[in-house]
Amino acid sequence: MDRPPDSADPAPETLTELILRASAQVSSTLGIRLKPLGVQVDEMRVLHALNATGSAAGGLSMTELSEALVIGGPTLTRIADRLVSENLVYRAPDPHDRRRVRLHLTDTGAACAAEAAEIVADMQQLLTARFAELDLDDLSSALARTASPLKD
Repeated sequence: MDRPPDSADPAPETLTELILRASAQVSSTLGIRLKPLGVQVDEMRVLHALNATGSAAGGLSMTELSEALVIGGPTLTRIADRLVSENLVYRAPDPHDRRRVRLHLTDTGAACAAEAAEIVADMQQLLTARFAELDLDDLSSALARTASPLKD
């Protein structure tokens, strides 16, 4: 028998709250797993972006990284500074625009990116194990739409 809602029952979560909570849970778990590498989640994302596209493109500018990863300029600068200090990336002048710099992976950074990719693949398996194939396709499609810029 259905019972009337109790005022002490928590309010149902909105879609926004669910997405934020899921993101926080994945980030927290991933952060714990990345700790032995000495990198945080956003640092891993920068390393991954440089590993995936940066080498072929001659590195990536801060603007390109900021737009691709949806990380604000000041935060991205702090991340880049830390990655440079850890010898995971280096800055080099843009050959076409001397006012800009491009970030490149060092050999150490490429090795770290490869290890981080294995950790991310393990996380992917943990997450996908929670869904049937059809659910996973629908979820992936819905999250891809959600991750695109929101417009009124």
